[in-house]
Amino acid sequence: MKTDALGYYSVLGVSVDADISTIKTAYRDLAKVWHPDYNTSPEAVEKFQHLSTAWEVLSNSDSRFCYDALSLIYNETNFPPMESIIPYKEGFPNIRGIVAKQVKGNFITSKQSTISDACDMSSASRLLFKVSNNNWLLGWWSLQGFFQNLQAIVNNFRHPISSSESLRILIHNIVAYTRLHQPQNAVISAILALQYADSQTRNFLQTFIQQQNIKVSRPQQWNLWLLRMVQLLVPFIIVLAFSIGCGSAYVNDAELWSWLSKKSEINYYQEVHFSNKGRSVDDVVVGKVMSIPVDKADVSKLYHLISESKVMYGPSKDFDVLTTLSKGATIRLTGITPDKIWARIMIDNGEMGFVLFNVLKQGIGLEIPYGSKIFEK
Repeated sequence: MKTDALGYYSVLGVSVDADISTIKTAYRDLAKVWHPDYNTSPEAVEKFQHLSTAWEVLSNSDSRFCYDALSLIYNETNFPPMESIIPYKEGFPNIRGIVAKQVKGNFITSKQSTISDACDMSSASRLLFKVSNNNWLLGWWSLQGFFQNLQAIVNNFRHPISSSESLRILIHNIVAYTRLHQPQNAVISAILALQYADSQTRNFLQTFIQQQNIKVSRPQQWNLWLLRMVQLLVPFIIVLAFSIGCGSAYVNDAELWSWLSKKSEINYYQEVHFSNKGRSVDDVVVGKVMSIPVDKADVSKLYHLISESKVMYGPSKDFDVLTTLSKGATIRLTGITPDKIWARIMIDNGEMGFVLFNVLKQGIGLEIPYGSKIFEK
């Protein structure tokens, strides 16, 4: 079903299925009413800007397709910048969304978390194996955690692939590959998305596939049986160790327990590209970030904080604090994590850090100090 995430059709007063002639007529009529040269009302400038943005997107067939597709999976609060959208796991169009529940008990309380990622088949197997190891070995150690863990194990086994997250990732990739002029990967993503779409979304995807008129090999189906069986390896090893009384098996399982008991290292890598062909690399932070090229003259990527916030070295509260910024501080957006929870930002001294995406608002807040590295005229 077509939607209008940012209200571009609504501001022009046309339906999402309107042809270009109807859109053009609506824009011309409304532009005459709201142009600041003819309308002196306080809201005229803002209204005319909204009209112009909507016309710019909807008057071009490519940008309109991207907007229509992204509106199927995003809303106003998490809609990504269309001009900088990149594929999840580029080069691997046959991917899915994995959303697994993980529980850790500490005898008194328990901590439940959701682990999600865009994966190919091999990385999905590794992710589910790691989560299941944690749940089988560390998830039972509190009364509350026992029942949470049982529910998590059953849920992960029954639904190794998330249909809703897979649909979101695949439609996102259709747009990203289209923008990169990789029609074959875009069509593969559309074919894969069909199995997770409702009837109206299927019509949208099928129309796109037909319009591309490209023959591609049918993507290989995933082995859901394997994704389920990999989650049962740990209980199988435990049962085997007890049944044969093998000391070596016990030692190996104890080593596995020790490995899983350690806090998982967040192994991240960051590379930021600048418009002048330069780049900045930091091996402390994340490779799973949808990077936004840094053009210091681009004011559209300047945001400000709606509340005082801690800037972390990486996209997790488990990282150390780089600094604390006051409410209204202006920063430059340089990347977004795939789950849209964390934003990578540049601060005045040029350092990169991460803040929660929901504390950012587009536009300049407090005045940018002289010598700041986030903006150059």
